[in-house]
Amino acid sequence: MATIFVIQNQHGHYLGKQQQWLDGRDKRLLFRTAHNDEVANVIFEQSSKDIHLRAQALACKLDDNNQPIVKPGPPILSDTPSLFDDKTAATAQNDSATPASNDIAPNEGDILGA
Repeated sequence: MATIFVIQNQHGHYLGKQQQWLDGRDKRLLFRTAHNDEVANVIFEQSSKDIHLRAQALACKLDDNNQPIVKPGPPILSDTPSLFDDKTAATAQNDSATPASNDIAPNEGDILGA
């Protein structure tokens, strides 16, 4: 079995081929290289973009499908609010309950001028 390198950050997430952080469940999407100097360069580039990043190169073996054998990290939390977030749902519900003034239908007397 060959040894390759993957990159893991301080949160336990892995760098993907598209330069985004993944939880490692889908191993086909992970960035990998067989070269130690290449993984060091990628870590340097990523840490230049994000000064709070603490990444490390992990040497790992390949499975029978030539995918890295890694332990999946924690789920990635999204920055966008969830539809099931109580605070967001309450705000959306309050906004839809109060119609805007131009959404209110005029009285029949106003239309006919009576």
